[in-house]
Amino acid sequence: MLHLPEAITRLSMPELSGTLGMSLRDAERELETAPGRGPLLDATYADTHRFPAPEWALPAFTAAASGGGMTYTPYRGDRPVRETVAHNVSTVLGVPATGTADVILTPGTQGALFVALAAVLSPGDLVLLPDPDYLSTERMLRYFGARVRRIPMIWPDESETGRGARPTLDLDELERAAAEQPRLMVFSHPNNPTGAIYGEETIAAIAAAAERHDFTVIADELYCRLVYEGEPFHHLAALDGMAERTVTLLGPSKTESLSGYRLGVAVGPKPLVDAMEDVQSVTALRAPAYAQHLLSHWIAEDGDFLEQRLIEYQALRDATVKKINASSVLRVNASYGTAYVFPKVLIGASDQAIALALKEQAGVVVNPGYQFGGAGSGRLRLCFAQDESAWDAALDRIIDVIGSLA
Repeated sequence: MLHLPEAITRLSMPELSGTLGMSLRDAERELETAPGRGPLLDATYADTHRFPAPEWALPAFTAAASGGGMTYTPYRGDRPVRETVAHNVSTVLGVPATGTADVILTPGTQGALFVALAAVLSPGDLVLLPDPDYLSTERMLRYFGARVRRIPMIWPDESETGRGARPTLDLDELERAAAEQPRLMVFSHPNNPTGAIYGEETIAAIAAAAERHDFTVIADELYCRLVYEGEPFHHLAALDGMAERTVTLLGPSKTESLSGYRLGVAVGPKPLVDAMEDVQSVTALRAPAYAQHLLSHWIAEDGDFLEQRLIEYQALRDATVKKINASSVLRVNASYGTAYVFPKVLIGASDQAIALALKEQAGVVVNPGYQFGGAGSGRLRLCFAQDESAWDAALDRIIDVIGSLA
């Protein structure tokens, strides 16, 4: 009989069985195998046909694959590419010039998160994580045997459909949890799934707690350039003393639609990046060698591209929020960043029942809120970066199907 190791069992988070009636992975497999109605619209990801990569992407890859790039780069990544990335990332983060030793290229930002966690954690370590937050983070933490302490996020009630009060963390709860001597805090910023951007007070509070209680922070800033209406964005690593204890995760997969190239970037203190390289050397070896060369163009050559994308995404966000709030079954506040909204469901059906019904009856795949933590229950995550006409019709079907479940 096959016996799976405890670490694999922890990935399924069986403790959720009480609310879901099954483990997390069993619930997701039920969604994956459920029949769908007609051609499915997958609202868990952006439509990269409607929103393709920058024009420089394919030529850069082709040039590298045609002899212009190494097949086997150093584990940390091609050095000339890292030199360019280090310079360009410094301008985004607002920190002094970053050296190549402080940068590692990884197979996607999720790969960066995995090797960073592996480089920091030991079994039994306490880790602070907002609730809700990115769906894979707690699973990875459980895999490494960490103890997870969720810090509640506070954001405006959906009855206030304007911008309203700024989303924040429960700073009192953050301080209480920090006093328990965590090894690490991990948070996505802008927050995935809510699209929240934390204000200066929240970022300063995280920095103060990290310094006072001596813990490391991993800031997943994958969407930090996908910010609407000139919203101020505060990078944790830019605060005094935080570059030495922060790993910042970045990448071109979402804003620039380069997810298929599997590229991630992590910036952090050299000793920690050294440890991340050690982990990568025995797992994935390196980021895809030819694809790495796209990062020489990333940030430096996509200013006009980013400006136009923000205009189109914001129009989709605003139309999505307007249609949702005109319904009687969903309510949502506009996201500050990312390509997501995280509406509250106003009927009594479970997240799983709603997600199954939307796939089977509306032909739309969504992320049920429970995937993002306890605070996500009763919600669903929608990626609005879709073809406009298809998305408008999909929203109508989503609202109609949820209404039929009431």
